[in-house]
Amino acid sequence: MRDLLFNVRTKKPISYRFSAIVLGMCLVFPAVAVSNEAPQTLTLADAVTLTLQQHPELQIFNSQQRVMEGRIQQASVGERPEIGLMIEDALGTGEHSALKSMQSTLSFSWLLQQDLIDSRVNTAKTEATQLEIEKQIKALDLSSQVAKHFIDLLVKQERLKLNLIAEKQAKEVVKTVAKRVQAGKSSAVETQLAKAELIRRGLAVEDIEHELKASQYQLASQWGKPKASYRFNGNLLDMPAVPSVDSQLNLLKKHPRFQQFATAQRIAQSQMELARIEAKPQWQVTAGVRRYEASDDFGLVAGISIPWGSSDRNAGTIAALQAQQDVLANEQNALMQAQDAQLYVLLQEMAHSAHVIDTVRSDIVPTLEKALSEASNAFDKGLLSYNQYNDVYRELLSAQYQLLDAFESLHLQHIEIQRLTGTSISQ
Repeated sequence: MRDLLFNVRTKKPISYRFSAIVLGMCLVFPAVAVSNEAPQTLTLADAVTLTLQQHPELQIFNSQQRVMEGRIQQASVGERPEIGLMIEDALGTGEHSALKSMQSTLSFSWLLQQDLIDSRVNTAKTEATQLEIEKQIKALDLSSQVAKHFIDLLVKQERLKLNLIAEKQAKEVVKTVAKRVQAGKSSAVETQLAKAELIRRGLAVEDIEHELKASQYQLASQWGKPKASYRFNGNLLDMPAVPSVDSQLNLLKKHPRFQQFATAQRIAQSQMELARIEAKPQWQVTAGVRRYEASDDFGLVAGISIPWGSSDRNAGTIAALQAQQDVLANEQNALMQAQDAQLYVLLQEMAHSAHVIDTVRSDIVPTLEKALSEASNAFDKGLLSYNQYNDVYRELLSAQYQLLDAFESLHLQHIEIQRLTGTSISQ
């Protein structure tokens, strides 16, 4: 790739090649006061790892996991057995006066409820699986968010480089125009126009410096250390390949969000089984020993209690859960249809961004490079006015910005595709 910007006064190219942009190579922007410590160099993979380790929203899931563990433990606890003591024929009159004819029964009763306990535990464990899937989805969303912040920061770093070069070029033009005015080849108006352009370029540099500080603070906030100094290292020109539609659609079906629907349906199924078991009569068994004071004898007592009534008392709950399964299936189909379309559009936009990059980099920029070289020669010979020369220069600068925008769009589209398909966001 040929050099883009030229020194007007010497007609030599300024030392800058767009094709060699390496993001974050030497720019460090602390969010607040400069730290005494050396800045830490981070790649996108580093930023994602730090976020997944330290972001508070993921820490919430760790606490919720302990809640689910407690619920599973509690679900395994059944009704407590009962110990009973019954005294009969005591403290009466006649033969039943005092304790001489008393009968005392010591009994032990328990419910036959193992099936109910197993069903409750199974339901609680299935709900805990749903929590783990929600954590995976949140991790994907946070990774995508970090990657977008990272790309935004790197693009701004490159914009700063372009603005610094443009400011340097504007200074050279001011000197050149001043010499032309002294030689009578230009009017003093052109000097003022060149100075105004230099001021605008200086403001552009200052603007992007402030934006960079804000962007770094926003990015480092994802892992809770926004006040530290970092050097972010990445290559914007490392173009991701445009994946095929079929491969991405297959990945889309495996996204945790769709696993979430499947798990929700399993939860509804577990709750239906639990409702059916709860509706069944729970038998209670009693066994014990009876003492007869009158004869000083003992006897064994035993019994069983079966609740009476209809076994379909949870029919409404079961019907509601069956309907909920249908709702989940319809929601899953609707989401798949919407994300299928979104994924297809993103793939087309990504292909278009790649085409824009190739066109601007291979055709537009070289053409404007040549135009600027010719304009520089003509301007130096007095055949071109300052405004005409500046228009050509601005066209080239605009093409450079367009190329940066296309690279940014390409990476953001790729990140969004990775988020939709649930693939790793680390490059």
